[in-house]
Amino acid sequence: TFAVRESRLARAYELVRSAVARGEQAYVVAPAIEEGETGATSAVAEYERLASSVFSDLRVALVHGRMTTREKDDVMHRFSRGDVDVLVATTVIEVGVDVANASVMLVLDAHRYGLAQLHQLRGRVGRGAAESFCVLVYPDDEEEERRLTILVQSNDGFAIAEADLAQLVAGLRGSRELSGTAHR
Repeated sequence: TFAVRESRLARAYELVRSAVARGEQAYVVAPAIEEGETGATSAVAEYERLASSVFSDLRVALVHGRMTTREKDDVMHRFSRGDVDVLVATTVIEVGVDVANASVMLVLDAHRYGLAQLHQLRGRVGRGAAESFCVLVYPDDEEEERRLTILVQSNDGFAIAEADLAQLVAGLRGSRELSGTAHR
């Protein structure tokens, strides 16, 4: 797990491209489905940008929570079969997704997630034999590196959850409720 500033996103995309060149797959996770949702990175917009420019030579797909069950299942089956190189997704992939060939995950706007949720997300990679990477991308102007270092240094879910709760209570995780719902 690495925490990197947004200004280094191009290097993170190189990591995705390298994994795909080795025959592996990658996730790119965005916190919002569409633009305008709390100023967060939009999965739809990111998908369109990646598919049309950054990874125009790769097979890129999109999955998010507003898709029908049939649409989501279709995309996930294609990803599981290896018919998709890069899956742009929201946290709909957080639980129950097991694609052993996925070795890279980029989490955009990592500052918008709690540590426990980021730990759960990164569990989607590292399920196969390939060396796996999770890259947590945060804004250049945010002081997130210290908070995200907990994930870089630990795989202990209990310790991460404790640190996450302590940060939430201390107000270091932004103006969120204990349930995880952001105030608007």
